[in-house]
Amino acid sequence: MELKEIIENIKKEIPVLDSSSDYWLVRANSGEYYTDFNLNGYIGIGWNEITLEDIRRADNNSNVLKEILKEKLTFQDDLEPSENKYGITAGQLLRFVNNIKKNDIVVVPSEGSERFLVGKVTGPLYELDQYELEQYKSEELTHSRSDFAKRWKIHWLGWFNRSDADSALYKMIYSHATLSNINDYKPFINRALFPCYIEDEKLYISYHVTEEKDIQGVYLGQFVYQYSLLTRLLFPETRVDSKINVQSEGIIELITHTVNYGLIISMILGGAIVLTSGGKLKVMGLELEVPGLINTYQDYQKNKLDRIKQAKELADELGVPISELGIRIPRKLTAAIENKSVVQQATSNPPGNFEE
Repeated sequence: MELKEIIENIKKEIPVLDSSSDYWLVRANSGEYYTDFNLNGYIGIGWNEITLEDIRRADNNSNVLKEILKEKLTFQDDLEPSENKYGITAGQLLRFVNNIKKNDIVVVPSEGSERFLVGKVTGPLYELDQYELEQYKSEELTHSRSDFAKRWKIHWLGWFNRSDADSALYKMIYSHATLSNINDYKPFINRALFPCYIEDEKLYISYHVTEEKDIQGVYLGQFVYQYSLLTRLLFPETRVDSKINVQSEGIIELITHTVNYGLIISMILGGAIVLTSGGKLKVMGLELEVPGLINTYQDYQKNKLDRIKQAKELADELGVPISELGIRIPRKLTAAIENKSVVQQATSNPPGNFEE
């Protein structure tokens, strides 16, 4: 098995996100129906008097839908609703039906917004009739079941605690609307749920700094600099971006613009790849020839072994800031790397050119 095949098998274990997906915050009646949404794989919206047919008949026109609301909808808490209230409700219903689409990401806060459930819209949009709703709510359960008739089917991806997420997300929860577009918070949500993921052919890895005391800036800077330098030495044609949110404990997010190269660097840091000064790599105990691994420009080729030697020294030096900061590689990534099934048996042939 060649190194390229090993990397491809590891990539199968890493979530791939679609940058064209919209992200939505969906409130479950102040968290009351959080468990119901979770267990039954859906999100829903109220105002059952207004059907999907009514909303589609409005042809995405808020003013038309407002008139339908005035005819059919009664607000229990407001006997004389304002034009603004009708307008807000119409906007919520139109967004739920017309703007949410398959593969979008939804985020549902729990009661008190202490936990966030994250899922992908798998479709379809559907509507329960009155009999189906009564049957649904009549089942004896330990949690509250919603009476929302209009629903989207959801595949839940996971959840995260507010206390573990970036503080930038705190602003998101101040929106009390039933449905809000939260595209501005995409990177923070992705990072909170997926310490390692692929998006737009880039590899995003969040390294967790576990040092509880105030960290020394020299080690933080040393880690990011040497990580980037190691990448440049081995793969000059790619680049690394960094995002840092660290005081004591916190996250260093490194974005490598070529997925395969980023995985190789992570394998080096995790000890799955050992760089030797003799022009070979040891991958999980299997020795592979280096020639052909690094697909660089011709003027770099004559200095390949020198760069491997420098990279080995850099990899060793990276152990210092990693140790001082208590940096932890994401479990999802280490599990994929350590999975012996991805390295069943090396072939006797050296790997060919390693290209993305």
